[in-house]
Amino acid sequence: MIATVLSRLDAAYPSAEDRSKIESYLATVEGRRAALDEVRHQAGPVADRVMAGIRARYPQFARYRPTGYDKGHRDMVLLSNMVGNATFLGEHESLDDMFTHWYKTILKAAHMSPQFMRDTFALWHEALKACLSPAAWGLVRPHAEHLAEILTDLPVPARDETGERRTISSGLM
Repeated sequence: MIATVLSRLDAAYPSAEDRSKIESYLATVEGRRAALDEVRHQAGPVADRVMAGIRARYPQFARYRPTGYDKGHRDMVLLSNMVGNATFLGEHESLDDMFTHWYKTILKAAHMSPQFMRDTFALWHEALKACLSPAAWGLVRPHAEHLAEILTDLPVPARDETGERRTISSGLM
């Protein structure tokens, strides 16, 4: 947030509006730092929960992607850390510039179906909410929703390489 405001300055000194944005960010920086630390600490357990849900919902996934569960775990840790970084920065424009659009091209190339991605991000949200404190989840949530919105907006692939989807009636978390 501060980098965005300072890079867009039109004058030598920030305007009253820019100063207000900077002051409001600085007032929440300790909470944001605590949320970032909590996300980093819980990234593994979050990924474990997500992958347990994916294994239950898409049991044939490994047939299409032999290393898919391992790579999925790694990616869930990465996504959790990226959303923690966005939370600390207080904005997701930097996340989008550095990561989101690049990662979306990988998902398109990997033939991940939109339904598979929606299921994955629903499980991710549930896992983040379950593993993080209410204060941390409150700060992380808008950035996680932004990331999920962009990454689930995928075209239907020419061939689906996720396997048959099972309907799970009871919650996994």
